[in-house]
Amino acid sequence: MKNRSMMSKFIMNKLAILLLTGTAANSAIVRPLNEMKVLEIPIAQDALTRIKIQDDRILQVFGNAGEYVLETDDYQGQIFIRPMPSLDAIPSKAISLTLTTEAGYTQDLRLLPKKQVPETLILKINTDLNQELEKNKLALAPLFREEVEGLILALKEERIPLGYKEMPINLITLKGPYQRMREIQGHKLRGLTYRIQNNTKETLVLHEAELAKELNLNVLVALLISKKNLTPGEGTDVHVAIRAN
Repeated sequence: MKNRSMMSKFIMNKLAILLLTGTAANSAIVRPLNEMKVLEIPIAQDALTRIKIQDDRILQVFGNAGEYVLETDDYQGQIFIRPMPSLDAIPSKAISLTLTTEAGYTQDLRLLPKKQVPETLILKINTDLNQELEKNKLALAPLFREEVEGLILALKEERIPLGYKEMPINLITLKGPYQRMREIQGHKLRGLTYRIQNNTKETLVLHEAELAKELNLNVLVALLISKKNLTPGEGTDVHVAIRAN
């Protein structure tokens, strides 16, 4: 009876150890991958931490090799990192690391060694966020004179240039003295065409700076007025190129 009780206690202790081990091995820190931000992550000071990219593979690792021990799993496209052991009781300093992936993403990490159980670090690609970042990169990319002139000419000839798409017109923009008649949009630029009508009894003189202010065009790149002097009852088109963002 005594032996059975001891065996039962041994099994329960063993089961508890297995459960604790399983919990530690399966725990993970999940962070969204963000190329515009340095992610600060705590890692185990005395054990390997596994780092992986969800639905992608780590291609390269950049950092000070004297600060850590690194092992790679080329088959799975993941890495295992452990801070370099400290010679005294002072905890290891933070590790700065940059990862690049096969899909072309880059992530900066600041790993903070701590006395803790190792946890897997999973970097999750936020598709919506990265698409928005890519869109902003394109929108802020340098513009060339040929691009702007090509867009203005396409507006004047009522064409849709390659890489642009026609946008629906809001009915509200069709009212008032400055009627937005057309809009086409690309990755870096938007093209707008306004119709201006002189409904007064006097000659109307149009000026680029005043018109840009009236149309509230804060990201104006170029503006072309087909005819600047409008007699009573006369109208003209104004073609505008603005930043896409």
